Amino acid sequence: MKRAEILGDLLARVGETRDQVGMAWPYHADPDNGCWQTTDDGDWCGGHWVEMLRIKAQLEDRRDLLDEAFERTEMLRPKLEKDDQFRGHRFYYSAARLYAQTGDPALRTLALAAAYAMRAMAIPFNGAMPIGHEVQVKSTSLASRRIVAVDNVHPNIRLDYWAFKETGDEVFADGAKSHLDVTIRDFLRPDGSTIEFIEYAQDEDRILRHFTLLGVDDDSCWSRGQAWAIAGFLRAWQEFGDERYLEAARSTFGYWLLQVGTAAAPWDFADPTGPRDTSANAIIIEQLARMAVDARADEFTEFTAYLEPMIEGLASHIRPKGRLVAGCFNKPRDFAEKNELIWGSAYLLMALSYLEEGCVIC
Repeated sequence: MKRAEILGDLLARVGETRDQVGMAWPYHADPDNGCWQTTDDGDWCGGHWVEMLRIKAQLEDRRDLLDEAFERTEMLRPKLEKDDQFRGHRFYYSAARLYAQTGDPALRTLALAAAYAMRAMAIPFNGAMPIGHEVQVKSTSLASRRIVAVDNVHPNIRLDYWAFKETGDEVFADGAKSHLDVTIRDFLRPDGSTIEFIEYAQDEDRILRHFTLLGVDDDSCWSRGQAWAIAGFLRAWQEFGDERYLEAARSTFGYWLLQVGTAAAPWDFADPTGPRDTSANAIIIEQLARMAVDARADEFTEFTAYLEPMIEGLASHIRPKGRLVAGCFNKPRDFAEKNELIWGSAYLLMALSYLEEGCVIC
C-alpha cells in the first residue's frame, strides 16, 4: 500500500469509529469485525482519540470534529487531579496540541497545569518519574510512587518538552533529563534491551527489584516497552542534542533491528513466534516521522532511513478500511492479544499526518 492510501484509509476509519462509538471512547477492536470495545472515560489513552479527531478535522477542514475534540478535552479535565503517569499523554495529545492549532488560552492553561502536576511527581532522591498511585490502565492494577516503568521516557515527559518551549522554565528540561538519565542507568541492559519495571526504596536511590507485568518474565524484553524507550531517547536527542541520548537510542534501536528488522515485532522478544504487537512499531514510526520533517532532518538519517521500511512492515497488518490489527495489549492476561488498538492506530495516523503536512504541530 502507498503511504497516501494508508493515510486515507486511517482517516476513513476515524470516521467509522466515531459513528460506531458515539461519545464513548474507543479502546480495542475485534480484528475480524472491527467492532470496538469502549471505555466511559478514555482510560490511559483518551488523549490519543482526541488527537485522531483533531488530525481528521485539520486534514479535512471539519469544524464539527474540532468541536468534538474540544468537548472531549473538557471531559478529560478531571484526570488532571489524578496521580497518573499518563497525564503526560492525556493532556499533550489533547490540550497542548489543540492549543497549538487554535491558540485558545484556556487550553494552554490546562496543558501547563498538567505539565507542572506531572513534574511534581518526580521521585525526590533520583528525579525518576513514577507510574503514580492513581495510574489508570484497566488491564493492570499496579500503582505506586516508588515504581517506575520503562514507558515513562515517553508518556511521562511529553509535556516537559512542550512546556519548556512554551515557558522557558528550566524545571522542565532539567526534570526530563533527570528521568532520562536514571532510565539509562537502571533500565538499559548491556545488549540494548530494557527492563519493564523497577521498584525503588522508600527514601534512597536503591533498587529493590525489577519485574514485568506485560512481558514473558522479569528478564525478557517486552517489545512495547522497548519501543517507548527507542522513541523516548530519539526524542530526547532531537530536543537536547546530548550524546548520551543518541547512544541510548542507538543501543535500544540496534537491539530492536537485530531481533526483528523492520517487520512487526512480537509482543515480547523472548516469544518470537507469539502474537505481534503492531502498536509497538507504530510508536517508533511516529518518532521517526517527527524527525523526518524536522528542519535538521539531514542529521537524523541514521534512523529515519528505517521509516518507510517500517511503514511498509505494517502494511500487511492493515485491513479494510484502515484497521491496523495485530496489536497485543496484554498477553499475560489474555487481554486483546491480536486486536486493533486505539493508540497503535493513533501513532500511525500521527506519523502519516506529519509526512503529509511536512511538519509537527508541537
